[in-house]
Order: sequence, then structure tokens, then C-alpha cells
Amino acid sequence: MNSRKLADRIGNIDSRLIQQAESLPDYSLRHRRNIFYRLMACAATIVLMLGSFAAGATVFAKEAAVLQESVSLEEIGLTLLLPEEWEGNYSVEMGEMDGGYLYTFYDNKIHGQEGEWSDGGALFYIGTYGNTPMTEAELDAEHDHAYAYKYLFSTNTTNYIMVYVSDVQYDPADAKMAQHYEMLTRSIHNIKIVLENAL
Repeated sequence: MNSRKLADRIGNIDSRLIQQAESLPDYSLRHRRNIFYRLMACAATIVLMLGSFAAGATVFAKEAAVLQESVSLEEIGLTLLLPEEWEGNYSVEMGEMDGGYLYTFYDNKIHGQEGEWSDGGALFYIGTYGNTPMTEAELDAEHDHAYAYKYLFSTNTTNYIMVYVSDVQYDPADAKMAQHYEMLTRSIHNIKIVLENAL
């Protein structure tokens, strides 16, 4: 074999190696693509998880708002959010008190029912007192102390109070009546008061 043939053979080998090298897959490009696809899949999973969490929280909040028993006392601009156990177990009547309104909340298993306790069942009263704002100390000094009350707050035009019931409102000999009344009175402290457009 002479040098010419050897050069041709080496040249043929080189061109074949070049052709084979060009046809080899780019493993580094494949690796970069795999990393990119994995990152995209992780990002999509995170977006779905966050979206699902937000949707669940919104639905839960709406359900909680729907399930919350509330009473609007329009004349005094208050809404009362009542404990769950109050649903279907109370009634409200509006009256007047010293230049303001007074709402009486009753246990409707007692109030308005037949028998000697039909006028009873009062759980608490809530309303406005006076037509000028007062501090708790000022209201207490003016108050005649004929009944126990809780100062809630004042606005530019009136004062809000909650009055507690101090006399017996149910038949003590009726255990079911007493149990129902006490179940409601025990949860009065869980009532939330929302002031609406009263300032």
C-alpha cells in the first residue's frame, strides 16, 4: 500500500467519523430539555395547588357566612351574629327606651307559648340610650341602676348598651324549659355585634 492509498483510506475514515458524529444525539440538549420540562411540571403543580387552596378557602368562607345566623336591627344600625345554636330558637321584638330603641331577644320555646310563662323567656335587651355620646363613666353616673347593663360603645348621636335579664324568665319546675333557656343564655357572650353606617 502506497502513501496515496493510505491517505485516501485515512480521509475516508475521517469523513465517516464526521458523518457519524453529526448523526449522534445531543445529550446535553436533551438533559436541558428534561430539566425545563420538570420545572414546568412543578410550576403547573404549584399553580394548581394554590388555585385549589384559594377556591376551597373562598367556598369555606361563603359557607361559613351563609351558616352564620344574623339579625339586622335596622333602626339602630346594628347586625348581631348569633351562635349556631340560636338558629330557630329565638325571636326579637322592638320597643322604645329613653329616646332610643330597645330590642328584646326571647327564647321562643317560652315566649308566646301557651301557659303562665308566655310573657317570659327574655334573654337580653340591646338598644340605644340618649341622643348625645357619653363615655361609660358618664352613662353609669346618669343611669338609675334599676337594671344591669353593659356599655357597648357610643356614636356621634347615641350610646349602645346591652341589658341583662335579672329576674326568672322560665318555669323552674320545667327541666326542659330551664335547660333550653340556659343553653341560650350561656352563649350570649359569643354574640358578635357589627356596627353598620351608624356614625
